Formats: sequence, structure tokens, C-alpha cells
Amino acid sequence: MEGCRVTPDLVQFRSLPYARVPRDRQYYDPTAFCTSALTNSKPIIFASINYRLGALGFLHCPEAADYLPPNNGLYDQILAFDWIRTYIAGFMGNPCNITAIGQSAGAASLSLHNARFRSKPMYQKAIILSGSTTVLVTMTPEEHRREFLYQADKLGIEICGRSMEDIAMEVIDAPIDAIRCLEYCGAPCSQSELIPDADWATMRYARCARPNGWLDSQILCSSTYDGSISHLVAKGQERTQLARVFAAICHARLRDPQRLLTIYQISENDKDDVALEKICQVVTDIGFYGAAISGLLGAAASSRTHNYHVLFDIGNPFSRLLEKGQFATHTWDVVSLFGAYDDTLPQDCREGIFKWRQAILAYCDTGELFPCDIWSPMSRSTLVFRKNGVEHLKQEQLGHTKPERALQFAEQEGGEHGLDLLWEDVIRFFLKTGNPRYSHEALDIMSSMPGRLG
Repeated sequence: MEGCRVTPDLVQFRSLPYARVPRDRQYYDPTAFCTSALTNSKPIIFASINYRLGALGFLHCPEAADYLPPNNGLYDQILAFDWIRTYIAGFMGNPCNITAIGQSAGAASLSLHNARFRSKPMYQKAIILSGSTTVLVTMTPEEHRREFLYQADKLGIEICGRSMEDIAMEVIDAPIDAIRCLEYCGAPCSQSELIPDADWATMRYARCARPNGWLDSQILCSSTYDGSISHLVAKGQERTQLARVFAAICHARLRDPQRLLTIYQISENDKDDVALEKICQVVTDIGFYGAAISGLLGAAASSRTHNYHVLFDIGNPFSRLLEKGQFATHTWDVVSLFGAYDDTLPQDCREGIFKWRQAILAYCDTGELFPCDIWSPMSRSTLVFRKNGVEHLKQEQLGHTKPERALQFAEQEGGEHGLDLLWEDVIRFFLKTGNPRYSHEALDIMSSMPGRLG
């Protein structure tokens, strides 16, 4: 139509892990966000894509790939963006000004698509919130094979003495509700066409990954307490003596364990609630902040893509397990951005949240994040959103913060592999062994550690 503005587009990825989740999630309602766009004279076309999750999206057997191919859920995402680029103009959108936004698992998906070579563009800008390829488990074909047999057995399918193809055919014929209800958190498959590298889900890999040439800019953002997702899981477990368990793992697997325990003031005498809060700060700083910095280091080597770093530090006023308003929890970044709870926001955080929303809307329009400079390894320019507004920090102001001290420690422990060592051998191992299925592994370490640990 003559005189009509060609509107930028924002496409949202699903935010939860690659598992089956409820469809009705009102806290992701973007109505307030889109209303703000109109109020600020920055209208957008908002689209939210779905893709297969759990076993339907990621259950795979390499010997039966014709029946259960790898990474169906990720291919669904690519198909969705192909559709959007083809048809968005019919909705008054602009196929040359698409911004993809993903949080948690959605951010991990974006990290893959941003860096995996593809000649045909999917979008021009990306907003990666509280997630990376590191956060989610990637399994090898052999690991997928073992998981396939485990899930088939749970479905009541006989697996002994049968070919993988026969078992796969019976899995496909199982009732769809039974497949959906499998307790299977889907994991992408490495050493595959889409993810050819075995070490794709590492921070060392992220430090070397270059963005696609068609990606104009990206925002990498982490919240200052993303470890709340681990806090939530751990609170539902029966494990005790958390500080002692964590310290034992550190002593067994690190050269200088006491330095890490000192940075976070973790002592074996800490009560479990106190210890868990501190340990989940380690989860935050290594698995989310560290992953974001790793991604920025890799992306900064490209002169084509402009990269921005954001810290979201607005406390969640609705938190149930943690002190209200004190922790910028996992998912609160995207929930506050979309505004489902605007009507009930406490007055003291409204300014920060509205500035957060205005900055993202402006970025969707222009591709620039004002007043933040483009990130570089030397400046480490970072935009911090707090409840009373925005602060622009640089290297000299960040250098002595707890996350940066943790990154320096990781470098000391293992060089370019240091963050992965901490994440896989210490943090993820601690989290995994809270599950009764793996708890014996932590008990073995505990029994081998004499005397006091911290």
C-alpha cells in the first residue's frame, strides 16, 4: 500500500529446554511489548515459532537414521525462518529487517544458526538472552544410540536381539501421547550434518566461532542470577551437605580449588540454602556470563558483525524460592521484556524495565544498542540494566567483579579450556549428581576426600 511503512520483524524462539512443555504460558504474552512498540512509534511484526521438542524433535538412532534422523527440531527452526522470509512481506513486514530473539534453549538455537555456515540468510539481527550452545547437552551419535534404547525400553518395547531399524519402527508406531510423555529432554546430535563438530557445545569452540556473513549484529545478554534455573531443580532434590559435596568435587578436579571457593565464599559449614545460593552464582558466572564472553570473543574476530554485550540485573519481584527483588533470575529477562506482568510491577523497577524494552525496540529498528559501544576484547563495553535505569561499563569497571575474577581463575586452571573444565567437570557434574541416577558418582568422590574440605 502506498505510504505504508515497511515494518521490522521480531521472531521469538521457544525459551524452555528441548523438552515437552505446556502450551499455555501466559508469562510470554507479548501484547504489552507490541503496544510499547506502537506507543514509541516503532511498530513491529511479532512472530513466535514452534518446533518439535523432546523425543519428537530429538530422539535419534544412527543405525536407523531413515526412521529417526538427528536434530529434527533444529531443522524445523530453519524451515520456519524460510517461511517467514518468503511470506512476511504479505503482512507488511520487511524480510530484510528480521530480528531473531531467543532465551535459554532459544538462545542456544540462535548461537548455532548464527555461527553455522549457511549462504542463505535467516535473519539480520539476533538477541541471545541467557543461553548459549554450552548450556544444553549435546550428545554424540553413540550417546544418542544408548538413549534411544533406554527410551524404547521405557515404552515397553523389546530391545534385546533386534535390529535398530525394527526397534525404531516400533517406536514410531507407539501411541503419540506415550512418546510425548517420555521424560526426555532433547539433545542435539553432534557429528551430524547440522552440527559436524564434536566439541560444538563448548566455550573453547565458541571462542573460535565466526558469525555468518549475513548477520549484521547481535546482542549477547546474561542475567546476573541465571543459576536460578539450577536452584529451582536442586530445591526439588533430597541431597544434603551441598557445600561439602561441591567442595569435594572442586578438590578432586581443580589444581587450586580453594581459590574458587574463596571467590564465592563457600565453606563446608554453610547451611544448604546458603550454599545452594552461592553455588548457583558460580553456575551463573561460568555457564552464562562466561559463555557470553566466549561467544563475543569469537564473534569479535569478524569485521562484518557488530556485537553488543548486555547484563540484565533487574531483580525478579515475583520470585518464590529466592528473596523477591534481589535476584535477576533466569527467564525474568524475557518475561519482563514482553510485559505480561506490567500491571503488577513494583514501582521501584518500572523505570529499568521500560528502558530495557525501549532499548530492544530501538535495536530491532536500527540494529544499534544505544548507548553501548560495539564490544571488543580490549574495551569489553557492557550495558547493564538495573531497576533504576541503565549503566554503561567498560573493562576498568568490570575487571574486579566476581564474574571476571572467575574467568581469570578459569584461564589459570586450563587456558582456553578452563571455562569448559569448570563447567563440565565441576559445575555440571555437581548438578548431575543431584539426580539419584548419578548420585553415587559424587558419593565416590566424597568418600575419597579425607578431613575438612573448606
